[in-house]
Amino acid sequence: MGVSAPWDPDAMLAGQEPFAAVLGCSDSRVSSEQLFDLGPGEIFVVRVAGNIAGKARIESLEYAVSQLHVPLLVVLGHEDCGAIKAALQSEAGTAAGDLIRQVRLAVAHVLVKEKAFNDILHEALQENILSTMEDLVKRSGLIRRSLESGDLAIVGALFSLGTGEVSVLKVHGKGLGK
Repeated sequence: MGVSAPWDPDAMLAGQEPFAAVLGCSDSRVSSEQLFDLGPGEIFVVRVAGNIAGKARIESLEYAVSQLHVPLLVVLGHEDCGAIKAALQSEAGTAAGDLIRQVRLAVAHVLVKEKAFNDILHEALQENILSTMEDLVKRSGLIRRSLESGDLAIVGALFSLGTGEVSVLKVHGKGLGK
C-alpha cells in the first residue's frame, strides 16, 4: 500500500501543526484521519483499545496541548467496541487485563441495569467516553488549566460504524457548552 497523494518530504520534515488531538480506539475500523478526511499533520492521534486515559496517553495529549498548542481534544469512541464488550462480559475479579479492568470501572454503574445487552452496550460506550473526558481533566493539571484558561476544549464523540456519522456527546471548555 502506498500514499494516495504525492508525498512531500519537505512538508513532512517542516514539522506538524495539528488543529486537534484525538484519543481514539485502536480498532482498525476507526482511523481518525480517514474518518475526518484529514491528511498527515492535521491531527495528533493517540489510540488504545477502549479509548481510555492512562499515564502514557495522558502525557501524549499533554504534549499535544503544551508543545503543539492544539486547541481541541477529542475523546472518540465507537459502536461495537470490543474492549467495552469484553468489560461488560467479564466477571468482576476474573483475570481480565488492566485495560479491561479500567474500562469496567468506567462503566460500572451501567452493569447493574436490567436491560438488553445492546442497550447496556450503547449506554456503556457513551459512559466510557464521558468517564475518559473526566479522567483527563482530573489526572492532568495541564489539561485542566488549559480548559480553565479557555485555551482548550474537550469533545466527547461517538462514531457509528453503521452510518459513518460522528455524534457529539459533550463539549467541555472554551465556552462551548461547559
